[in-house]
Amino acid sequence: MTEEDINYRFLIDNRGNWFQDGIKIQHRLTYLYNNKLLKRDENGEYYLDEGSGKLYIKVEDTPFVVKMVDKKGEDYYIILNDETREKLDLNTLRINSENIPYAMVKNGEFDARFTRPAYYEFMKDLKKDNDDYYIISKGKEHLLQKIP
Repeated sequence: MTEEDINYRFLIDNRGNWFQDGIKIQHRLTYLYNNKLLKRDENGEYYLDEGSGKLYIKVEDTPFVVKMVDKKGEDYYIILNDETREKLDLNTLRINSENIPYAMVKNGEFDARFTRPAYYEFMKDLKKDNDDYYIISKGKEHLLQKIP
């Protein structure tokens, strides 16, 4: 199945906003419910399944965004756009050419893009060595892999 074959009913923009048939979903519980139902098929396409079949979702960048970063001791916790909080896996950190960090979330199932406020909070602890960024936690350096 190619992207041209898919009828996308939903869109998630690069800020984590959901749209259905071009209309922004503003009802909080519907928004949270959609995030909870989000899945990926064997081709990497995002979809919802409310019991009546797969409803495909076009994702501009990542389905989740990091809204806040909170440091507790040497651990980092992130708050996502679906209002969940989870420990940041520093081994999954990446950074693109525009210096936007990304990480894997939801037990490594999905990517998340850092919002600007989360980015600024997180950047306070990043170190730079030439063109590389890294963070030190529990005595270990975690290099942010570059995304081409």
